Order: sequence, then structure tokens, then C-alpha cells
Amino acid sequence: MVGQHRFLSLAATAAVAGVFLLAAVGCTQQQTMELNLAFGVNGIRADNGLPPLTMDPNLSAVARYRAEDMAANNYFSHAPPDGCDLRCRFNKSSISMAWFGEVIAWNTYPIKDTVATTVRMWRDSPGHFSVITNRCFTRMGTGAAAAKYGRIYHVAVFEGLAPGC
Repeated sequence: MVGQHRFLSLAATAAVAGVFLLAAVGCTQQQTMELNLAFGVNGIRADNGLPPLTMDPNLSAVARYRAEDMAANNYFSHAPPDGCDLRCRFNKSSISMAWFGEVIAWNTYPIKDTVATTVRMWRDSPGHFSVITNRCFTRMGTGAAAAKYGRIYHVAVFEGLAPGC
């Protein structure tokens, strides 16, 4: 049974990867980073026997806004200078929420390495890992933004009410 579950997780991950690869053709650098973040997050979930999260365009808009805001205003925090945190941003975007969460990161790695570095950091951080592997989440959005001063910001936001939560 464990082998079959692992096979199904790998098959689901491969299917999602195929969709991301097809979608990445013709994408901007920012969109490609965002798709790769989603693939990395779902990879972490698959490695831990969890179903993939569905990409949600409204959540992606929030995640992108958060990444672009940090890049434009030179800060790194779950509490933005304007005071409009994730709950506030969801409300402004008319996104209903039950369980929700956010992981953020920045680094100065080259574009080809930046997403893999972030996903590895999230996987290796107990706090970030627990958010990504929360069984109550069913959908996510990802955002990425490059700042003029070299930092690349990554954001993943999550929402859901999976059965049993």
C-alpha cells in the first residue's frame, strides 16, 4: 500500500510538472519563477504523502503583490509597513478564508538557482515546512519579484479547509 501511495504521489507530481513545463513556455521570468515555486511546494508535499495544492489565481495575485511590495519598499516581513498583513490583503481581495498561511524568502542567487534555493530553505526550516505541509490547505498562490538592489523575493500563500480540519 505504501508503494502504491508513493507511486500515485510521484505520478501526480509528474503530471503537475508537465503542466508547469507547458505553461512555462513563453512565460516571463517572473511567471516562470512563480510556477517553479508552486512545483517546489507541491514537491515537498508529495515527498510527505500529501496531495498537491491547486493553484489559485486570486491567491497568486496576493502572493505576487506581497513579493513586489517587499521588493519595491526594501523590507522583509509578514507585517508590511502599511500594516496590511495577509489577512488584510485577503479581505481587500475578497478572498474567503478558513485556514491560511504564508511563507516568504529572499536571496541573491542567480535566476537559474534562486527558486531551488528558496524551496530548499523552506523544506529545511521547521516553521516553513510545517506551513507547507499543513493538511488543511487545499490551494495556493505564488509570487516572485526582483528588487533593483539584487534581492529576489519569493512568497507562497495558502488557504483551504480540507476534510477533517
